[in-house]
Amino acid sequence: MFNRVKRFIYTFPTPFQLTGMNEICAAGDYEITTEEESIGDFMEPVYRRVSTTIYIPPPVGSPGIGQIIEIKPEQLMVPILKSSS
Repeated sequence: MFNRVKRFIYTFPTPFQLTGMNEICAAGDYEITTEEESIGDFMEPVYRRVSTTIYIPPPVGSPGIGQIIEIKPEQLMVPILKSSS
């Protein structure tokens, strides 16, 4: 069985800090990724969430690739979707 991955852009209208984050991040658009695994062979596909992560890019002008931090999806309010894939 394969896991499925959903990605979307979430807009934080104000600076924020979620559980698992060490610093406050600026307001803006951030990529959220949710990974789900199939839980069985039913008439319809059924999945359960395995993880939800947020990508935090490096500060402007700083080298690096940024951070991926696991978060609790309950901390996100109704997302403001910019795009999905």
